Amino acid sequence: MQVKDWKNTRIYKVNHTLEVKERSQNKQSRITFDMGIGCLSKEGSIQRIFTKENYRINSQLPNDHHIRLVCDLEQALYPLVIEVSPYENYERIPAFGLWKNDWWKKSEEFLKNKYEGDFAENLRNQYREMMETEEKLKQKIQEEAFWRLYFLGISEEQKEKSCRWNILKAGTLYFQGAVQTEIKENEVFSRYTGIPELWEDNFTENLNRLLKIKKNTPLFLTAEKLNADCTVTAHWEKNTGKLLAKAADVKVYSIDQEYSYSEKIEINFHSISMREITHPRSFSFQLSEKEEDI
Repeated sequence: MQVKDWKNTRIYKVNHTLEVKERSQNKQSRITFDMGIGCLSKEGSIQRIFTKENYRINSQLPNDHHIRLVCDLEQALYPLVIEVSPYENYERIPAFGLWKNDWWKKSEEFLKNKYEGDFAENLRNQYREMMETEEKLKQKIQEEAFWRLYFLGISEEQKEKSCRWNILKAGTLYFQGAVQTEIKENEVFSRYTGIPELWEDNFTENLNRLLKIKKNTPLFLTAEKLNADCTVTAHWEKNTGKLLAKAADVKVYSIDQEYSYSEKIEINFHSISMREITHPRSFSFQLSEKEEDI
């Protein structure tokens, strides 16, 4: 489905939850934020500008000093401009050099005004190394659940569709499945269901290391002792291709119930901003009474 440009920035609410059981330990977290998505027209290319704000962990601002630093360095990534295809697939990051310089200056301001010590500067340098090239930045952001979900194309029926998903602390799973779509008046509903195409050895090795399970013991995990599934749903406007909602539900678990992993992320359209975008560096948004619910 081709996506038509829109005039005003669309604001989406993102809700990301994670529940993990590692033997006797149970962990869970919930992250929410607002993502603004606008359109830029430049030299015939199709570009989207993303702005991320109102980041919360378990409904609160991060309390831990180190986590706040990571959040600030992440926040400095935005606004982020990404060139896309007519079908809203990732293409490239235009003007990467300018973006990288802008991030370096913004992150320097964060450190100067809020943080001190070698840890902050070392972490900033690690971020710079992770984003030294456009390809490295692409790899970094595609590890995040939001980007994996947003750019997963399921708007048309497909008998075979692969989906790559990063499982925290364990590695990457490659799901294989099918896409089914249904059209109701001016809306398109799609659903993807997949199961692991292959369990890589390093994935099971990472799990056993994480759970501190020794080889050649009854609890040692192999591919035969693991199950997983991935479900992705999406909802668009038929005539414009504008995204209304998209969600992913990924589960991984061992047959003996020593390990379980449940990750859910939802992207729901919330409102539009009437303010015009003039330049990525000068644009930001805040939800307010001036925002217009649709």
